[in-house]
Formats: sequence, C-alpha cells, structure tokens
Amino acid sequence: MQRLAIASLLFCFSFASLFAAEVTLNIQLSRQAIYLGESVNLNISVEGADQGVSAPDLSALSRAEVQFLGAHSNSRSSISVINGRVKREIYQGRVFAYQIKPLAKGRFHVGPLRVKIAGKTYQHPGVALEVTGIEQQDFVLAKVSASSPAILVEEPFTVTLSVAVADLPEPYAKDNEPLFANLPPQLSVDFLELNRQQDPGLKGPDLNQLLNGLIDQTGRQPSFSLNNYQSRNMMNVGSLFDGDPFQARPIRFRLPVTRKKINGKFYREYTLTLNYVASKEGDYTFGPVTFKGKIIAGVNESQQAIPQEIYTIGPAVTVRVTPPPDEGRPDCFIGAVGRNAQATAVLDASLCKVGDPLTLTLEVTGGVSISNMRTPIIGLQPELTRDFRVYDENVKSETLANGKRFTYQVRPLREGTLEFPPVKIGYYNSEHRAYEILTTQPLPLQAKPTTQIATASGPLTDEKGLEESQASLPCGITVVPLAKMNDTLCPSLQRMLLLVLSGPLACLLLLLKPPFGRFLANLRAYNRTTGALRRVQRACHQAKTPAQLLQATRYYLAERLGLSSGIALTPGDATAALIARGIPQKLALELQTLLVQLEEALYRPDASLSLADCANKLVKTLAHVDLEVEKCK
Repeated sequence: MQRLAIASLLFCFSFASLFAAEVTLNIQLSRQAIYLGESVNLNISVEGADQGVSAPDLSALSRAEVQFLGAHSNSRSSISVINGRVKREIYQGRVFAYQIKPLAKGRFHVGPLRVKIAGKTYQHPGVALEVTGIEQQDFVLAKVSASSPAILVEEPFTVTLSVAVADLPEPYAKDNEPLFANLPPQLSVDFLELNRQQDPGLKGPDLNQLLNGLIDQTGRQPSFSLNNYQSRNMMNVGSLFDGDPFQARPIRFRLPVTRKKINGKFYREYTLTLNYVASKEGDYTFGPVTFKGKIIAGVNESQQAIPQEIYTIGPAVTVRVTPPPDEGRPDCFIGAVGRNAQATAVLDASLCKVGDPLTLTLEVTGGVSISNMRTPIIGLQPELTRDFRVYDENVKSETLANGKRFTYQVRPLREGTLEFPPVKIGYYNSEHRAYEILTTQPLPLQAKPTTQIATASGPLTDEKGLEESQASLPCGITVVPLAKMNDTLCPSLQRMLLLVLSGPLACLLLLLKPPFGRFLANLRAYNRTTGALRRVQRACHQAKTPAQLLQATRYYLAERLGLSSGIALTPGDATAALIARGIPQKLALELQTLLVQLEEALYRPDASLSLADCANKLVKTLAHVDLEVEKCK
C-alpha cells in the first residue's frame, strides 16, 4: 500500500507538471546561409507538450519547396533521490523536421510558424536565411547527393560528389573528354579536407588512403585539382622544361567517369562516393562544391578546342539522423539502435540474508549505438520490485568495447528460495526495422532470515548473541496414598462451590476478553515505544561491532516509527521516514551520516572508525530523535 501511494503521488505530480509547464516554440536551421538550389533542414521543437500537438502551419513559406521529414517525441523522465526524498523530473517535448528549398535568391524569412496545442495556437516569428544566387549555365552541373535524406543512428549511408561536364559534339565525343589534360579545373569540397575536424558523431572513410588512390600518376589524363592539395615532387620529366621543376604544383586527381544523358543532353559525369555511419542524432551537412576552371565547350572549323571559363557552385546536401519511431516503442527502451544485441545479468552472490546488499551487474552488448544508450531504470519494472529493493539512484555505468555495463545495488525483502526475475531491455533493430525486447536469465538466490528480537526489557542481540536453550526435565511423580474406606465419595464443600461459580466466571471472562486484549495490546505497544530508546541505548553501549550498532538503530527506528521492514532499512530510507514524520531535516541528515559511516565500516575493514565515539553520537542523536517523535504525535 505504501508503494502504491508513492506511485500515485508521483503520477499526480507528473500529470500536474504536464499542464503546469509553459509551452514554448524553438526553431533551428541546419545552416544560416545557402546557395540557390540548396536545401536546409528546419527543426521545430515544441517544449512543454507532447500529446495533442498538431502539425505546424507553414503556409507563410510560399516562396519555397517544403518537404516533411518526420516527427518524433522528445519527452524524457528521470528519477533521483536527494537527501532521502524521491524526485521525478519530467520533460515533455516534440520535434517536427522539414526540408526547405527557397526558390529565389536574397533574404528568405522562415516564418511566422504556428502550432496548435490542445485548442490553443502558439506562434514563433521565425528566423532569416541568406540565399546566394548562382549564374545559370548548363556546361557544368555540380552537386552533392546522399543515399537518403533521413536515416537512423548507426545506419550506413553514402554521399556522392558529382561533376557533369557537357560532352563534345559528334564525332569528337566518342574518344575525347571535355577537359584540358594540362589545365585541370579546381574543385573546392569541404568534406574532402584532410585537416577538417571530423564531427565526433560521424564515422567516415580514410580520406588519406582514398585520395591517394585517385592521384593521376601519369599527368596526362583529364583530372581535377582538389582544395589546396599540392606536391613538390616532379610529376614527370616534361616539367623540367616548364619553369621551376621544384615549384609546388596542384595534385591531379582522376575521378571515375561515365557518359550520361541529363535533361536531353549528354554529359561526362565525374563522381566520387564516400561511405558514412552516424553514431549520434542530428543534422549533418556535406558541401557545397565549387567548380572553377576551363572546359572544352566545342570544336571550331580548324578542329581546335574552344575553351570556356566556368565558375559554378553545386548545392550541399543535409542528412538528418533521426531517433526510432514513436509507434510501438516499449517502456523499457534505452535509446540503443543497431542489431544483434545481447543482455546479461549477474548477481555477486547466490546466498545471503534478508536485507543484505547485493551487486547486480547488467551488460548490454552487440552492434548497437553506445552514445545514445541510456541507463535502464529497472526499478520501474514491477516484477523486479516484488521481492527485491532496487536502488536506481546509485547505478554506475561503464563503457565497454562493444556495449555498456551497468551496476546496481539490490536487497532481498523476504526469506526463502528466491529468483531475481529477468530484466527487460528494449532496443530498435535497424535490420528488421522494429523494436525488440531482450530478457536476461532469471538468477536463483537463497535468502536466509535475519534474527530479530524485540522484547520489553531484554537487550537487542543478533544470532551470535543468542544463548542455547536448556532442555526441560520431566516433572517428578507424586504417589498419593489410598483413600480410607470410610471417606465420602462426594466432593468437598469448597470444590462444590468452585464448580458452581466456574460457569459464571467463564462467561465473565469471555465478556472481558476483548477489552482486556485491547488493553494488553496497548500496554505492549506503549512499552515497546516508550522503552525503545532505553533498549537501543543499552544495546549501543554493549555493541562490539559496527553491525550490532547498525542493527540496534534499525530495530529502534522500526519500533518507534512503526515500520515493517526495519531489517532492510537503508540510510536513505531512514531519512525519508523521519522527514515524513515531521522530524527536522538537519537532525535526520545527522542520523543518516552516522548510518552511512557504519555501513561503510561493514564493507571496508580498513576504514578508520571509533566504535565508542560512534556509539556515543548515536545515543545522543537518537535521544533527540525520540524527543521530536513525541512532539509530532
């Protein structure tokens, strides 16, 4: 019932915070300036609401092509325990993504944008975008394209750089390319720069190895110069008669070429394809590409090449890495995306006592994304908390080579042969395009009872302090002499009177049993609560180990506060229970500090702890606690 009440309060608080949160709109563009013909990604974030949010109204963007890329929930929640108090933080949000392609150069205003939430309209004024014009020509068509505009985390994709140059007229087109072999055009491509700082969430090819394989070693093929890559080596013998042979010269890169028909016209298309994998969500922009140089625009009557100076810019492309879809997402989803994932769980012991702390190690491994993997909150799985107390607030995470390891502290709540239930882990399988739930193997555990003695006057002891009971001896046989022959067979007058009065007395006792039972129960409860301080003080002075001090304090709190699970009471539980009873927070934290020191002494024999000083501090602190408990009644 106590857990149900706490869960209800948390639900009410989260439900109230949903409507109390202020709703705001945020707009983010993947780029602030583009060239005409390029696209830009627009992310509209709704903060403070997730349900009942309609699609944004983008009717004001009349001079642009708008493509909807998708929407996903951005809501998240976390549970933390601070000073013994459970706190749940909830964030509600939703993100809409669009691809915007302006149709005219100049200053383009993205907005105003409107979103309707639960019947109320929210508006954002929008942001500005600079669109630079490009000279229109059909001699050279440069662009950057991607295999898909939107992908998932850890999903491979390709980016292709292409430069299409108008082919020569027949009959020269068959054996000649429209580039001068000795005048390679200049290509400027930002994502092919070796010194460019790579985005930590993007894994790309080895550019050094890739570009080295494209170098034209002969110096006679139609090629391109790329960025500012130069070489001081003599490319060929002919360079000795062409100025300074040791002068830095652009490196010539030969790109794969094919003949292709575009818009009814033949071109020689030079392409370069690169493979990427994104490990983080977000927008990744590739390009633009700049082409500058001379091409062969035709052939004159003297069969001489006609040069044409061209300067053009190829539009960039933006790839949006999105989270998995909202539909079908399980509650145990931890944000991981990939394939062939495995989950294993191990307890550090198979035999313990009720209330003993155990270490649960959970590992999630396989071909899944690690950067987006969240810590599983296994305490929200009801089957795990039926027989165990799970401490999600103290979980530790460790990154492995192929996954993550999470370490929890758990305590068994009852005795017997138990089984730690399977832990559920949800992830998105990018190969099957569906959510999958991994389950660990159940873990057997034998929990022995912890002896608990709570008497009216005797001290608190553990199993080691119990005295062995003495075997009872049979009573002696009493030999009665035979009655005399003249003795009467009727009972005596006293016995007759006792037999006559026994009936009314029995009825009277039956009538007095309920109130007398209540009186005894109240008397025992009064003796238990009022004598609790006296017993714990005596037990503290007699304690020889930190375990006896810790056990005596737990029994006192269980008796004084009426708690049923005093054996498994943690310092955080004790603090929360005291604060809930109205005890001053400063006094509760003082007691928590002492209990934490005692728990550390159990697992750290080398810890410097004076048992006598700790016992004296406990006696004084518990005396103040007892006084405050009396005041709060």
